[in-house]
Amino acid sequence: MMSKIARAFICASVAFASIAFAEVLYSDKVVSLYLNAKDTKPEGRLLPTNAFEIIKQDSKKVLVRISGFVNPKAPSVLYTNDSQRVMVAAFGKNTKLEFKSRVAGSGGKWDKVSIEVWADKGEFVNDRKPMFAKAKTLYSENCGICHATHKESEFGANQWQAVFNSMVNRTAIDQEDRWLVIEYLQKNGKDYYEK
Repeated sequence: MMSKIARAFICASVAFASIAFAEVLYSDKVVSLYLNAKDTKPEGRLLPTNAFEIIKQDSKKVLVRISGFVNPKAPSVLYTNDSQRVMVAAFGKNTKLEFKSRVAGSGGKWDKVSIEVWADKGEFVNDRKPMFAKAKTLYSENCGICHATHKESEFGANQWQAVFNSMVNRTAIDQEDRWLVIEYLQKNGKDYYEK
C-alpha cells in the first residue's frame, strides 16, 4: 500500500511534468484576460495567433502562461519580439502586472517576460496555420475591392496596423476578425521576426 506522502509526491510530480511540457495553444479570437480566477471584469486581452500554455483550469476559466517582450515605455503590453510593436497581449495602463520571469534586454532591446493570468475557457488549437489561411482569405477578398491588394511584405510590421485600420471600415471584415487580420499582416511584414 502506498503512503500518503508517496501519493502526494507522485501527484506533484505528474502536475509538474504536465506544466513543464504544456502544449502550446492558439486562439483565432481575442481572449479576455483576468488577474484572478474569480474576476468578472477583464484586465486585458490576448490577441489572435499568439502562443500560450494552459497550466491550470477550473470550471469556467484557465490559468495561462503567456510570454513576450515588454517595452519600458509601454509596460502593460507584451510584444512578440524585442523591438517591434506586434502585440501578444495588452492590459489596462493601471494594471499591476506580476511577471513570473523577466530577463533584461540590452542595447535598447526590450525585456523578455512571462506572465500567468486567467482566461475564459474557449476553443483553443495547437496549430495557427488555419488561422493565417483564414486571415489571408479575409484580406485578399476584402482589401482588393477598391485598389490592388498590397503584398503582405510591402509594409513593415510596425506599419501594417495603421495601414489596415485606415481602410478596414470600407470592407466587410467583421469586428471580431480584425485583430486576426492585423496579426497576420504584421507577422508577414517585410521586416518581421519572431524570437
